[in-house]
Amino acid sequence: MHNPNTFDLNLLRVFDALLRDGSVSAAANRVGLSQPAVSNALQRLRMILGDPLFVRTRRGMEPTAFALRLCDPVQQGLAQIRSGLSQVVTFDPMTSERTFTLLMNDVGAAAFLPEVMRKLALAAPRVNMRVTELDHADYEDSLDRGEADLAIGRVMLSSSFCSEYLVKSVYVAVLRSDHPALRRRRGVRPELTEEAYVSAPHVIVSPRGATGNLVERALYQRRPDPRIVLDVPHATSLMNILPGTDLVATVPDRCVAFLCRDRRLTWAHIPISLEPNMVYQWWHKRQDYDAGHRWLRSFTAEAIRIDTR
Repeated sequence: MHNPNTFDLNLLRVFDALLRDGSVSAAANRVGLSQPAVSNALQRLRMILGDPLFVRTRRGMEPTAFALRLCDPVQQGLAQIRSGLSQVVTFDPMTSERTFTLLMNDVGAAAFLPEVMRKLALAAPRVNMRVTELDHADYEDSLDRGEADLAIGRVMLSSSFCSEYLVKSVYVAVLRSDHPALRRRRGVRPELTEEAYVSAPHVIVSPRGATGNLVERALYQRRPDPRIVLDVPHATSLMNILPGTDLVATVPDRCVAFLCRDRRLTWAHIPISLEPNMVYQWWHKRQDYDAGHRWLRSFTAEAIRIDTR
């Protein structure tokens, strides 16, 4: 057989049609070719495979033993190709069993996945989600290799990728409810003065692969020796760290819903100006016209925006 990498897959359509119809003319109608074109394709197949494949009998074109052995793998392969093409062109979320992979850190997972999964159970009950956490520097490679479908978070990728703005969040301070730095007034949220905030001992959240920390830079701008006591990669760990300590964590306000479910913790507006947290979803350009991927982008955008209203 010739090099399989240069094999003309169109010949397999002709082979499949001859298997099904047992006639050159009927096979030609099935694949939309002329009879001479089908005969020529059959001759090419015979030369490539070194077998007659079909012999003429009174009942029509009968497959040889070799052709019969090829029957199942050829027909299964063509069915898989058709199925794959169908998924790209059309997508039914109610029946699809497709699995989508999302890149996000623990803040994104804790803040957005509850609403995403609640809506998914109704809109696409057989679709599956897989969440992976990587260094931000590895996001582009993962999307480029097709290992992930979407990257969601406060991240900027190159122009080789497409993006959609989702939501904006601001930074707040999370600390224990009886923290001595809090100023309390009846009927209003506890407050922090700039002096109390800047001089407090801080825990910094630095996601994997982060190249700099906005909060840390802001503290150093206001004090030459800020008390940065702890640096952790995951905001969810703060639920077990902050109670019983005087540490202050500065996190996106999307974290408040899950961190402050523990009544030992509260939150306060920070008394300094920080650039807001802009959340985007990113994908590879080759996914633009994939029907399932278009559905995924629309679905995640709606679920995340609803969750922030």
